Amino acid sequence: MPYRYQFWRYAINDNDVEIESGFFFHYETAIPITRIQNVTLSAGSVLQWFKLKTVIIETAADRHEISAVLPETAEILKVRIMNLAERKDDEDA
Repeated sequence: MPYRYQFWRYAINDNDVEIESGFFFHYETAIPITRIQNVTLSAGSVLQWFKLKTVIIETAADRHEISAVLPETAEILKVRIMNLAERKDDEDA
């Protein structure tokens, strides 16, 4: 029986976007909302074939991805993250 342990989770709250991923190794990333500069949607040929998209979260120093989500979910995530980032910018100003 082959070893199978793969997961992909994300959570969005008022302070950060948390992404957990891994196959053999477990990675946890927390992206502070105040650091987010841009959120874009992408879909290569394979994702287009399966009607999925990738949400790309960009900060000044790095780029993070939430891969293979439905287009409707991707759009909701993009709007929600950008609204949180804009609101945090307004609070800091």
